[in-house]
Amino acid sequence: MAEPDPLDRIVVSDTARQKRKRYLDEAAIVDALRSGEGYVCRKTSPNHDGLYEDDKFTMRGTFDGIDVDIVFVVEDDRVVVVTQMSQHADSLRGRFHERVGSTAADAVAAVREA
Repeated sequence: MAEPDPLDRIVVSDTARQKRKRYLDEAAIVDALRSGEGYVCRKTSPNHDGLYEDDKFTMRGTFDGIDVDIVFVVEDDRVVVVTQMSQHADSLRGRFHERVGSTAADAVAAVREA
């Protein structure tokens, strides 16, 4: 039996939903995670294994004409959107962030490979 696709069940937190007037509404967040492309990464520490969660990601991109970062967690059977926020210049690049791909599906694959 195939593993469930966490992207089939996306739960948007109250925090992310409350920011809909500034950024994306719930439907746009779900659409961005299912079919959007951007810069997807997770926090990492080159000197400390296990310091940051392996299942928490940020997807940076322009969705519905809005530049936004979507922070989400990949669980076995769902994706939980923690928050959405404005982009901070270059803050997701460098030695403390590991790029995993360009889509939320890449994040799901990274969790399954871990």
